[in-house]
Amino acid sequence: MTSTLLIYLLIGGSVGAGLGYFGSCKSGGCPLTANWRRGAFVGTLIGLVVYVSSGGGSNATEMNQSTPNVTHITDADFDAEVTQATLPVVVDFYATWCGPCRQLAPTMDSLADQYAGKIKFVKVNVDESPKLAQKFQVEGIPMLVFLQNGKAAGTSVGLAAKEDLLLRLDSLLQTNTAPAITTHAL
Repeated sequence: MTSTLLIYLLIGGSVGAGLGYFGSCKSGGCPLTANWRRGAFVGTLIGLVVYVSSGGGSNATEMNQSTPNVTHITDADFDAEVTQATLPVVVDFYATWCGPCRQLAPTMDSLADQYAGKIKFVKVNVDESPKLAQKFQVEGIPMLVFLQNGKAAGTSVGLAAKEDLLLRLDSLLQTNTAPAITTHAL
């Protein structure tokens, strides 16, 4: 992880220093091209921002691993894990290269722990399961699909706040626990 960070910082700093040395800033106030030192500093900061936004060098294979309460599934597992589930299901469509997806993963793990036994949480890598992504019309990631009795009951696209997700999950539980209509023999 630290070697990846160092590479980002060195590349950013080198590009910034080069722009500062070869650039032409007449006023001297340009952050990258005023001089090579300022260019190196700003370039290093840009390298740090790129490193952090790309997931901070975390291992992409970690995202494809199931956690205790969030199961990684593929096309082959979908029917058994989602369609036939007796609980409401939240499907997290993600990609390992997606920064916001990496940011959402800990929130999903936390919510899955909180709603264990009440709501089932699964995740689908869109690069590994393009048919599922197409079936649910995934055009932006991360995308959460909330399913009730195997049918979509709503979606959330982008990096949603935990508070908003809590409201959605509570609403999903309320619609799932609506009293069933029973008939009695006379």
